[in-house]
Amino acid sequence: EAAISGFSMLDECLRKPAPATFTVQCEVSHTLPFSDLNSIDTLKAFCVKQKDGSAVFRFALHIKDTSAEVDVICHGKVAEGLLGMSAQEVSTSVAKCTQALDTLKVYSSSGSVCEGKIRSVMGKDKRVYFVLCSIFCITS
Repeated sequence: EAAISGFSMLDECLRKPAPATFTVQCEVSHTLPFSDLNSIDTLKAFCVKQKDGSAVFRFALHIKDTSAEVDVICHGKVAEGLLGMSAQEVSTSVAKCTQALDTLKVYSSSGSVCEGKIRSVMGKDKRVYFVLCSIFCITS
């Protein structure tokens, strides 16, 4: 069934070797770091400083389907696209922060179904990591 629809099941992607890029239908259960989606401090926790002093978003979404659960790294431009703002705007735009938190609430609300394109990468530690390429909420 998954092959017919063009979607992979998460448990298929956890096998070795993991497919390089795949698309899943999933639910987002929470973010990592685990966060209060009513607090702008959440977005501050998602920001990391680069060596050049600039800030970028880096966090993970814990996603699941009927077969498995996995954490997916969300960073850089993909994170900015999901949140609708840049990491620099966290300290300058309360309105954008509120909108970003509302977006995360929609994605992680009970019953929300998302479609995500995910890429597997081998880390320096020889472990497989999953990186979000794109995501949108089908049910909103």
